[in-house]
Amino acid sequence: MMDKIQFQDRIKTLRLERNMTQQELGDLLGVTAQAVSKWETGLSTPDITVLPQISKLFSCSIDSLLFGGGPSHDSKTRMGMNLEDAKIECSNLRGIIMRDVVMDGAEIFESRLNGMRIHHGGMANLSLRHLDLDGLSLGFSQMNGAVIHDLGGHTTPIRFAENDFKKSTIDRCDLANVELINCNLSGLRINGSTLRDSWLLQPEEYEPIHINDVDFHNSVISNSNLSGVSIEKCVINGLTINGIPVEELIAAYDQIHGSKQSCC
Repeated sequence: MMDKIQFQDRIKTLRLERNMTQQELGDLLGVTAQAVSKWETGLSTPDITVLPQISKLFSCSIDSLLFGGGPSHDSKTRMGMNLEDAKIECSNLRGIIMRDVVMDGAEIFESRLNGMRIHHGGMANLSLRHLDLDGLSLGFSQMNGAVIHDLGGHTTPIRFAENDFKKSTIDRCDLANVELINCNLSGLRINGSTLRDSWLLQPEEYEPIHINDVDFHNSVISNSNLSGVSIEKCVINGLTINGIPVEELIAAYDQIHGSKQSCC
């Protein structure tokens, strides 16, 4: 859940700074004065859909409402938060550590997640768009059906470990140097993205992965089951399979195939 003590202090401070009564704030947000009173006393928290209105009204980010501020903000760990179906926009979540968080159906866009760590989260159908992900670490989380779209370049590697990406979509992303370790990629779709110099480790056989228009230059795929994989219309200069250059394999195949035709 949201950190009630911090939120109740934050909302009350913002209201008093603007010399507003609880009734006036409630009128602006379309809620009762009693609802505002309950927020400020910690008896309840606003519906997640009201947070963007509060953020806009007080010209502050949603994450400052959720997490507060202060010099120790970046080092705090948040436990058991429920952000299901939340829409987080233009927020600074740098350095935040989240554990046992529920973010099913949430949308995070135009925000900074660099250095953020999320572990043991429920993030089915999560949508990530237009984000700064430098140094993001995400582990032991359920992300089946997630959509990761239009993520720009980064200088600090991104790390995904022990995550469930079943039937997720990675679209138009720069994931150079990303680490995908022991993740369930069953039915994953990757479109128009770069995975240059990345590590893609998947220990078991799952449903087919669909990869289209992706830059895998200098990537490493190891300990994987590639049986039945079809590579078509791709640039394969320097590609090796078990240490053998593919150019040599093709040349050997052409030579054997040509010899058979000559014998017929």
